[in-house]
Amino acid sequence: MVESLSSPSVRNGTDMNDWWDNGNNQIAFCRGDRGFITINNDGYDLKETLQTCLSAGTYCDVISGSKEGGSCTGKTVTVNGDGTAYIEITTMEEDGVLAIHAKVRIMA
Repeated sequence: MVESLSSPSVRNGTDMNDWWDNGNNQIAFCRGDRGFITINNDGYDLKETLQTCLSAGTYCDVISGSKEGGSCTGKTVTVNGDGTAYIEITTMEEDGVLAIHAKVRIMA
């Protein structure tokens, strides 16, 4: 997770916005227009279309992998033109977290 959302170059000058939760233990939020994180700490899968605040494109999840050249070693997330993306974090996944940000866009 070389360039995570905790990196000052990603989070500095941003606020937390577009909060979403399921009323229990699934949450998602943006860091301005620079990053998006989702956490699933429930006993069931998270499968939602959520606002990411990012530009359209395909992004590399920095929790499950890293951007290497023009590809991703982990999960990818496709952000639509309206900034939404289908997010899936199953209970079988080791971390239960997904994080993407502007510096890990692999395709426009």
